[in-house]
Amino acid sequence: MLQWIFHIFRCYTFRLQIVTVLLCTKQSPKTIQTVRGKVQVDVFASANTELIQQFICECKCWSTPVSKEKVHAFRTVVNDSGSTLGILISKSGYQSGAIEAAHCSNVLLKDWDGFIALITNKWLFNKLIKLKRIAFPLSIYTDSLDIPWEKLNDKEREIYNKLSSQFMQEYLFGFSLDLKVLQKEFVVIGNQRFEACNDLLDYLEKRYITAIKGYEDIFVNHKIDSYKFERGGYMLSELTDDLFNGWTGDDNI
Repeated sequence: MLQWIFHIFRCYTFRLQIVTVLLCTKQSPKTIQTVRGKVQVDVFASANTELIQQFICECKCWSTPVSKEKVHAFRTVVNDSGSTLGILISKSGYQSGAIEAAHCSNVLLKDWDGFIALITNKWLFNKLIKLKRIAFPLSIYTDSLDIPWEKLNDKEREIYNKLSSQFMQEYLFGFSLDLKVLQKEFVVIGNQRFEACNDLLDYLEKRYITAIKGYEDIFVNHKIDSYKFERGGYMLSELTDDLFNGWTGDDNI
């Protein structure tokens, strides 16, 4: 499968990377209210549409394993804050007592790779939905039946054709992109090779935004009916099964 490429140099960067892969409402760091008073946590995340609506991530970018005392303290914060789940992420692992302290609790002990494995499916699905929402206007701009082609002058048509030629390959690739494609070791678009999911999806997002801006400039004086763009929300709501086409990964949180 396409790999994740995140480099962790210090604890601040560690927290930022966790925030990056959590596509929900999140704050880092965050001071929260518990039954024992206010406490600052590294990452506080909430998602009202999910079964696990509120959880906390604590990052230990230490050179030594996390002790059981730290796990006990974190369990207390998780429970006293009303959070459903706590995820402790350690750079250097855990002492045996720490693992026992988290047993049968709502606290998960992970290293970075374990954390990524835990949230991969959800992250990929959310990123794909976001990408396809961003790309949807291109389905209008590239369809000759949806645009007022006859109103464009020669210069505008020249710019339009050049823009379509420049971005069509990425648009068509993203249109058919699903989780099965992301199981490949790498993908190639044009002369670019991608081995990391985040690099691929970020690249496509930037390209789509640039393309849409170009089309908007062309049609700024040539109105396209707004309902054509509004129907994107309805069409995207039916994408779930298509995105999971051929997916063989395990379900995570």
